[in-house]
Amino acid sequence: MPPIQNTLFEGRSFGMHHSRDVKPDNSQFILHNHDDLYELVLFLNGDAMFHAEGSVYNMRPYDMALTRPGELHRMQCSPQKPYERTVLYIAKEHLESEDMRIYADIFENRALGVRNIIGAEIVRESLLDCFNRIYKYSQDRQYAVAEAVLIEFLYLLNNASVRSVSPTTRDKRVAVVIQYINNHLGDSLRLDELAEMVYIDKYHLCRVFKKCTGYTLNGYINYKRLLLVKELHAQGQSLLEASINAGFNNYSHFYRMYVKQNGTSPKNM
Repeated sequence: MPPIQNTLFEGRSFGMHHSRDVKPDNSQFILHNHDDLYELVLFLNGDAMFHAEGSVYNMRPYDMALTRPGELHRMQCSPQKPYERTVLYIAKEHLESEDMRIYADIFENRALGVRNIIGAEIVRESLLDCFNRIYKYSQDRQYAVAEAVLIEFLYLLNNASVRSVSPTTRDKRVAVVIQYINNHLGDSLRLDELAEMVYIDKYHLCRVFKKCTGYTLNGYINYKRLLLVKELHAQGQSLLEASINAGFNNYSHFYRMYVKQNGTSPKNM
């Protein structure tokens, strides 16, 4: 993902951009997460499916996709139709402040890969005007005004969450495993035990998990553990302490996984 300072408006807690790809290239829309951002994508045009933590949603014009920090997601688009969207980013620290915390509920008070889509009917009925005003004021560089409207938008968004869209496809076995992994990253996560939990053969679980998420089971666990190390380190833990608490066997294991994913040493994490 782009660095946070390149995504948000300078000195502000949010950012927006509008994009249109005439011939979408899916190699540009890889499975990813945002460490420090909440993201909302207003889908305007295209033939696309939204993937989030093993769930797949068929997108319609004016559906809105939302994700929280650490939630793996991607848009998969057909190259036969232009893909157009407007994206709103909100800094994690903004919704962590005492007077804004209530507005994080729609992002945080749900399982990963669940209730990611606000349907087009609800968007048009109660969200679109407000969303468009944030974008207009931002284009006019009236960021203080846009930031004020953002609070109204978040209020309306949280009221709309009760009518979010169900996934088109979601394997319940994978959903159970994903939830367990994310709740037990610091524990020993053995493949045999995960497979027993959902009553299937471990090799079959690996195949189903890769098909649904785009990650191998071990790859997913290591990815999420790396995110947890970063979070714990930001809270003041040393890299050694954070890596052990995130479930890595030892610092060397963490170091290898970090270099493999990022291509650099974790010294400057």
